[in-house]
Amino acid sequence: MGCPAVKLDTLFCVRLDLTDDCYICTKQIIMINRFLDTYGFDGLKGFFLSLFPSFKYGVAGQTLSVSAVLGFISSLLGISAFLIPVMFVAVVIETWTGIKASKKQGIPFESIRFSRCVIKVFIWVSLFFMFHSFAMDMQAHDDWVHVAGFYFFEILHVATMMYFVIEYSTSILENLAVLDGKPKETLVVAFGTMFDNFISKMKGGRK
Repeated sequence: MGCPAVKLDTLFCVRLDLTDDCYICTKQIIMINRFLDTYGFDGLKGFFLSLFPSFKYGVAGQTLSVSAVLGFISSLLGISAFLIPVMFVAVVIETWTGIKASKKQGIPFESIRFSRCVIKVFIWVSLFFMFHSFAMDMQAHDDWVHVAGFYFFEILHVATMMYFVIEYSTSILENLAVLDGKPKETLVVAFGTMFDNFISKMKGGRK
């Protein structure tokens, strides 16, 4: 049974693809959607999937798990600083392949498309800054609760950086598939299948 529509103002009603008859009607959401529309995003859902492309392919659980594990290992080894140039390279490659893929599809390069890239990077950097700030705030105290909080947010910070690299790699794979004349999901699905097979073999080897 779907949730009832809440009619605040028919002028500001926005439908989200939750259920056939489920509506969220707020002026704030329509304003956000209008803002995102000016940059070519298909509303909040389109922006979310552009920011986290792995959700389009049902592999979000795998990417989050890998990010958490690698983030934990990187924090223990103290190599998180090396992720900064890796992230920079990922942004450059994703932008370059995206321009090439758009050109192959006959889509002209426009400044608005570059603005989309800037907005997404800004969101990610905001997340990095937030988690790092929380960690630094916890580090200013020496009781066990704050010490535990520091390690939690520090690992979360590094895991988010790793997640950034994985999500941008997903976008790069989409662009490479288009450049190769294939459906954009081809390489992502192939890598997802390889990952699932690897995990299956690991589980089988433990029995």
